[in-house]
Order: sequence, then C-alpha cells, then structure tokens
Amino acid sequence: MKASIFRAALLAACLPLVGCVGTDGVRPCDLWTSSALIAGHVSDASGSAVVGATIEVQVMVCDQTDSNRASRVATDTNGNYLADVKLGNARGIRCISVAEMGSGTSASGEVEFVGGCEDKRSPHPLHLDLVIP
Repeated sequence: MKASIFRAALLAACLPLVGCVGTDGVRPCDLWTSSALIAGHVSDASGSAVVGATIEVQVMVCDQTDSNRASRVATDTNGNYLADVKLGNARGIRCISVAEMGSGTSASGEVEFVGGCEDKRSPHPLHLDLVIP
C-alpha cells in the first residue's frame, strides 16, 4: 500500500518537470490558440480621422450567420484601430465584420487565423477601413 502511494506521489512530482510527452517525444497540443490581426482607419465624410470611436469586431465561420467571437477596440489619435483576435483550438479562414458602434457603419472581409503547436506563422492582418457619413 505504501509503495503505491509513493509511486503516485513520485509520478505527480515529476510531471511538471517533463510534461506530457508522447511516445515519439513530441508534446501533445490539446489546448492552443490561433490569432488574426484586424486593423483599419476610421474617418468621417470629410476625410478627418475619428478619434476614440468604438469598433466592434465579430468573427464567424463563413457559411454561418452567428458570431462566435466578438471584441471591442477604440481608435487612437490618428483614427486607427488594431484588434488581435484569438480563437481557442480553431484555425483557418473566418469571416470578419467590423462596425463603428456610434453610427453602425460596417465593413467585412475574410482572414486566416494561424497558430497552434505546429503552425508558427505570424498572422497576416486584414485591413478594413470605415468612412462614417
């Protein structure tokens, strides 16, 4: 009885040192995130930058209408915004919609979410500008 308790305690103590390693020596990747950069510029009809505008970024699978991820960012002093959007355990092409919350002005596009254990590429930004009438 004491030997089995000792082995269990020894195993529990060693796990943080070696982690979970598969038989091929590679650590499994059960939990990971992918990311995409969404950027743009917000201006008014005269071309002036809109400072402090709230931009909502929605992410959805392209053949579905329900958003599965949303975040909000604000424009800076030059009217620019940048959202680093992360998805858990998902990668690939997603449809993006951005909207300026005050006016409802929106734009959309597609971007590839990259990341995970074996995918070390940097995300390519999707650039969506908004002109508020």
